Amino acid sequence: MPAFAWMALFFSAFYFVYGAYLPFWSLWLEGVGLTPDVIGLLLGAGMAVRFAGNLLVMGRIKGAAHLLPVTRLLCVLSLISFIGFYLGHAPWWLVVLTLVTNFIYPTLMPMGDALATRMVLQTHLDYGKVRLFGSFAFIVASTLVGGLVTRFGSDWILHTILAGLLLMLLISWLPLNPAPRDVAGERPRSGLIDTFRQGEVRRFLLIAASLQGSHAAYYGFSAIHWKAAGYSGATIGYLWALGVVAEICMFAADRRFLSRFSARALFLAGATGCLLRWGLMGATTELIWLVVAQLLHSVTFCVSHLGAIRFMTRELPPERQIPTQALYSALGLGITVAVLMALCGQLYAPLQGGIFWLMILVALPAFWLKPKPVRLAT
Repeated sequence: MPAFAWMALFFSAFYFVYGAYLPFWSLWLEGVGLTPDVIGLLLGAGMAVRFAGNLLVMGRIKGAAHLLPVTRLLCVLSLISFIGFYLGHAPWWLVVLTLVTNFIYPTLMPMGDALATRMVLQTHLDYGKVRLFGSFAFIVASTLVGGLVTRFGSDWILHTILAGLLLMLLISWLPLNPAPRDVAGERPRSGLIDTFRQGEVRRFLLIAASLQGSHAAYYGFSAIHWKAAGYSGATIGYLWALGVVAEICMFAADRRFLSRFSARALFLAGATGCLLRWGLMGATTELIWLVVAQLLHSVTFCVSHLGAIRFMTRELPPERQIPTQALYSALGLGITVAVLMALCGQLYAPLQGGIFWLMILVALPAFWLKPKPVRLAT
């Protein structure tokens, strides 16, 4: 199967699952009897384990040829681990499953991006265009699950996740042509520690942690906050879907309108969007302003993420890309969000929507940090 079609299907399946999981998993946990502070700690612990999973799994990949077999194994293990949530809801069991599932399933995100960036090198794949298929699937899932929760209850969150994981497993076993491989003249893959020692990489990771970490309150507590404000599960699903519609438009515009911008310019745009979005969400739950805030998802997440992809594909040598992808997912998308999500869980009861104001402070450092290309000694 051609690289574009394979990646489009894989991103669609992964983000369909993510569209059921990310907006609604806190509601599923609430539905089995957990309180907001416990939910925050559980989600935070899951994000911390995600950090470890990304580093340990991605760190063991020795070359591009290993990407596809590891992806298939992770799909199998993800399906098995989520089945465990049907076996019981005792607090200790939920803790165990949360740690296991977050070690395995989220690692498929950097694996998918690593495959895609490899295809950018091998086939000049249009990353923005293929990634928008995932965003569209996220919309389908969040809208579908929102309606199912409203009509049938929170059990359908888990049912939908399992269906998506089964689909992703089947897609992962389709042949990918060309298969991922090291490019001609590429040096041996750099190690995680060696890559992290690069000052430019560390600066990039701080920027990514600042921008993506500021989404912690949104990912963990927007559904609970909007539900408390009187919005139905269907409306919450529509709001999340709207954010991803805006994301799709931005991904589609990447090559035509954004390709001339540097990683630094995209990071600055993302930081500016964070100030506006979290300010709106902290100030009001009026529907019209929530719509505006969700449209800004195209900037706060999408433009920031495109900045990260721009840095990794244009400003890094090929041998640094896989380890930097692992560090980006583990630090920028993992441990930072984990710590902040746990903090938001403790502060949500007294602050309610005020937790979104705190996210502005998290995003501010991105205005002063400047990524620079990595140059290896010859």
